[in-house]
Amino acid sequence: MKKGAAIQLEGFDEKLDHRAELKEQIRKLEQEKTQIEQEIKMVMQDHEKASSKKYRITWAGVEQARLDIGRIKLERPEIYKEFVKMSGSRRFTVRAA
Repeated sequence: MKKGAAIQLEGFDEKLDHRAELKEQIRKLEQEKTQIEQEIKMVMQDHEKASSKKYRITWAGVEQARLDIGRIKLERPEIYKEFVKMSGSRRFTVRAA
């Protein structure tokens, strides 16, 4: 990987326009899905299970134990440094010019 190196993309504007359209469609579909879920939750209120002729729905509480990394880093930096594991990746972003 050449850090900071750039190339000129030729012939990708149509594909990137289509990508932007797909991204907007996905956003709208996710919003619609969330709205349907909220309507069901309003009907369910404090019930954990519901059913229709075709579907079974559960909406149950879940508990998880998680480490408060920020607090460990602040209050016990020596432990944080001992156990921290760095990883790397490449972030793909697209912005209009």
